[in-house]
Amino acid sequence: MALSRRRSPSYTGNKPANHSASRGHPAARPSPRGGRILVKGVDLAVNTLQAFKHSLLGLLNIPGVSGREELIRLALWNRLIHIADELFVDHAGNLCAAVPCGEGPTVLLSAHMDLYEELAEGRQIVQEGHLLRSTAGILGADDRAGIAVILEVARTIRRTRFAGTLKLAFTVREEIGLVGSRQLDPRFMTDIDAAVVADRRGTRDIVTSYAGRIPFCPASYGQLFERAGALAGMPDWKTTAGGSSDAGVYAQQFGIPSVNLSVGYRNEHTELETVDCAAAFETAVLIGTALHHRLITGGDKAGAWLHG
Repeated sequence: MALSRRRSPSYTGNKPANHSASRGHPAARPSPRGGRILVKGVDLAVNTLQAFKHSLLGLLNIPGVSGREELIRLALWNRLIHIADELFVDHAGNLCAAVPCGEGPTVLLSAHMDLYEELAEGRQIVQEGHLLRSTAGILGADDRAGIAVILEVARTIRRTRFAGTLKLAFTVREEIGLVGSRQLDPRFMTDIDAAVVADRRGTRDIVTSYAGRIPFCPASYGQLFERAGALAGMPDWKTTAGGSSDAGVYAQQFGIPSVNLSVGYRNEHTELETVDCAAAFETAVLIGTALHHRLITGGDKAGAWLHG
């Protein structure tokens, strides 16, 4: 695929029609229970969380099993067109973007676009407070919740103190063997200092290794997200071991220190799948806090941690 877009006269690629984007609030501060959310003393719990839920609901209604990610990719292109300075689809079908915010580290945020299976025809999404579920088949929060988290960070990043470049990678065919992340263009990946994947079940996990055996990052990189959690009023974010994800590819193939963060879904790949919108939003707050406070410096790339 050759779709590309840059904010410069050199842009020659094709771009989908009907693109749109919106901007919102910067790093918010939730209570430890995920209740009120404060930005400079202003209570944004209702408006900001409701807007996030609305965004997530839209994503949950877009189909796209592995190898058939066209519709979700187009939807993301349309949301990113006014946010990213660079936006392109690579040869594997991954959607990649860059949001420059001054001089500093380059940080990658990543989630996968493909679903485990197609959405059930005629299904509806039931809302029970902050909890969402499907009336039939999978909900699709794995990994639409992660996508919503990254979009929230990307649209607010220029209202924070983050200095550096934010890169985004929405990958294809993750569910059938992490295919898309393995095929990301090395030229896009070469200057990345650190990566954050948003694709962990549950709440407030910071996954730093595969099963405790294959490291994704040095201990210090995982711990900085614990610090960000404390700064954001969520001290129970903790590092842990986890399963397979694109974070492992970024660490082992590209030498980039990576973590995989919880985004609030549970019982993925089953008809019992749910997602907690407030928990997913808190993940966006966590990432935004780490970036706002410039906790990521990029000094651990390709260090001894790669060998366990």
